[in-house]
Amino acid sequence: MSGNKTGPRPSGKTGGKTGGKTAGRAAESGKAGARDVIPREDGTRAALIGAATIRFGEMGYAAASIRAIAADAGANIALISYHFGGKQGLHEACAEAIIEKLSKVAGSAVLAAADEADGLPAQAAAAMLERTVSAMIAFLVADEESRPVALFMMRELAAPGPVLDRIYSGLIEPVHGAACRVWAAATGAKADAPDTKLAVFSLLGQVLYFRIARSVVMRRLDWPVIAASEHAAIDRTLATNLRASIDAARAANGLGPLNTGSFGEVSS
Repeated sequence: MSGNKTGPRPSGKTGGKTGGKTAGRAAESGKAGARDVIPREDGTRAALIGAATIRFGEMGYAAASIRAIAADAGANIALISYHFGGKQGLHEACAEAIIEKLSKVAGSAVLAAADEADGLPAQAAAAMLERTVSAMIAFLVADEESRPVALFMMRELAAPGPVLDRIYSGLIEPVHGAACRVWAAATGAKADAPDTKLAVFSLLGQVLYFRIARSVVMRRLDWPVIAASEHAAIDRTLATNLRASIDAARAANGLGPLNTGSFGEVSS
C-alpha cells in the first residue's frame, strides 16, 4: 500500500477544514494507485469504521493502533484524521454505526409499536415481542457480522465511559423503554415497574448469551456450525421462554394466558 508514511496528511489546526479535505482527497487518490480512481469518501469511511470496530472490540481502545486500523481498511492513516478528527472520533463513529445497525435490527418495529402501546391488543403486543426477539437472534446469533459488534459492546460495558453513555442514550434506553411498553401491553403490567424492566432485560440477555457464548453452545450441542436448523432450534427455545414469561406475568396481574401460535405469530 503506497503512501502510508510519506503520503500527504491533513494540515490540522494550521490549515483549517479546506486544507484537511485537500490532503484527504490526495491521500485517497494515492491509495487508489493504478486504478486511477478516487474512492468514494463514504466507502473509505465505512471501511475504517468496520476495521476499527473489530480492533477496538478485540483489543480495547488503548491497545488498538490507528496504523493497524488503517492497514486493515486498506486506507491511508491520514484519512482517520480527515474523516474523524483522530482516534477518539473514530471510536465514537463506531458507536454511532452500532446504534444505527442495532436500532434497525431490534428497535424499529418495537419503537413504532410502543407509540401505540396504550391501545395495542395483548396478543398483538406479544407477537411484536416475538418478532423482535426473532430479529435479534437472526442478527446476533445467525449472522457472523454481529461478532465485532458484540465484542465492541462487551468492551464498552466492561469499562464504562462516554462511548457507553452514547450507546445507552441512543440505543439501550429507547429500545428497552419501548420494549417495556409493549411488554406492559402484553401482560397488563406497568411499563415503568422494576419487574417489567427486569423481564425485558432477561429476554435480551438470553439472546446475547447465544452470541457471547456461541463457541460453548456449539461444543455442548455438538454443532459444527450454527446454520438454518440450529438457528430454528434457538428460535423455538426462546419463543417458548418468552411465551411462558408473558403468561406468568399475566397471571401475576390477574389475567389469563394467551393462546400463542408459531414464532412471531399469535393466534386469536
